[in-house]
Amino acid sequence: MRSEAGNSMIAAILGILFGALAILNYLFPLNHMPVPDGPHKVGFRSLEVTNPEPIGVSGISYSDSTKIRLDIWYPADEISGYERKGWIDNDPIIFEGFEIMTGYPKGLFEHLYRVRTNSFVDAPPSVNSSGWPVVILLLGWSSISELHTSLAESLASSGYLVAGIEHPGACAVVTFSDDSVYYFLGNDLLERLPEGNRENKLRFLSEYLSRDIDYVIEFLREMNEDTHSDFYGRLSMEDIGLYGHSGGGSVAIRYALSNEEVPMVLADPTLEGFTIQELVSGLSNPVLLMTSSEWESGVNGEFLSVVSKDSANSNYNLSISDMRHVDFAMVRNLSPLTYFFGETGRFMNKRDAVNYLDSAVKFFFDNIFFGRSIEALFKLSNSVPEFSLSEY
Repeated sequence: MRSEAGNSMIAAILGILFGALAILNYLFPLNHMPVPDGPHKVGFRSLEVTNPEPIGVSGISYSDSTKIRLDIWYPADEISGYERKGWIDNDPIIFEGFEIMTGYPKGLFEHLYRVRTNSFVDAPPSVNSSGWPVVILLLGWSSISELHTSLAESLASSGYLVAGIEHPGACAVVTFSDDSVYYFLGNDLLERLPEGNRENKLRFLSEYLSRDIDYVIEFLREMNEDTHSDFYGRLSMEDIGLYGHSGGGSVAIRYALSNEEVPMVLADPTLEGFTIQELVSGLSNPVLLMTSSEWESGVNGEFLSVVSKDSANSNYNLSISDMRHVDFAMVRNLSPLTYFFGETGRFMNKRDAVNYLDSAVKFFFDNIFFGRSIEALFKLSNSVPEFSLSEY
């Protein structure tokens, strides 16, 4: 009798332990980055770029930094002896920034440094290739560049240099080598700015942040021309593309208004703050517009519906069903609770969802910069039930 009772108790304890482990695994998953299929390994570096014209906004008592953080991913060959980068740096300040950004306790994010990426910190650039096109990542409001790690690795492994701009105040948190820290200014920033209506405030922000693109291009150009740099002669500075998500899409369009022909991937871009004439001009650049079902049902979809479809370029609209706006930034990988609470879409529960999104971007830029057939993008769309690709 005692033996049977003892066995039952052991079984109960084991059941509780396995149940607790299952819950912990659900709440704190290690969703490692998908392995990119390009021929190169991937290197990673975090750099600092001078912001020569920082602004101060008296109405919110804010003075901008004189620096911008720049994360770059690039083709590499030799990675032995170099540290594999964790997805999110193991820094309490970053987890505090995530707590501010999401409203979830920072403890839900403190395991993310253990998520494996395919990037190796400070690995030397590949010596066996050059002529790398540059793709600049323009982040959504409150995001950080690591939330686009999978896309950056996919492109870098295929011969691109990818540069993610983190502007202080516009990201969850930005830290610099001098230990200065800038937290996200908040989703209510537009209401707190002292002057102008909503459209004028959005215009002000997109115009200011679009200057970062020129600062970064000049920084990369100098790096490419510096004979002492290990990136010397590696980049093709005539081949520059933009990837903009949400508010970053707004920044990309603003930049395109004075830089015709720059190719762009716009993922759920913010279209408020532009006139119809400006949208006609900006969206006539070579564009892959990627739209979630959430975005299409909102005010941005209304703006797009009245934009002229006349364009000298063959532009594309990839509509994705069962997807939410934040899904372009890998938010589902932060915590499964984001789906449980309805913040992320069902599409992202697919095993290869991130790969599908990355491939769409890569096929578009491959067509622009390497002259490869755009049919790869159409074949991808035909193979993914949630994708619907059209030309405009």
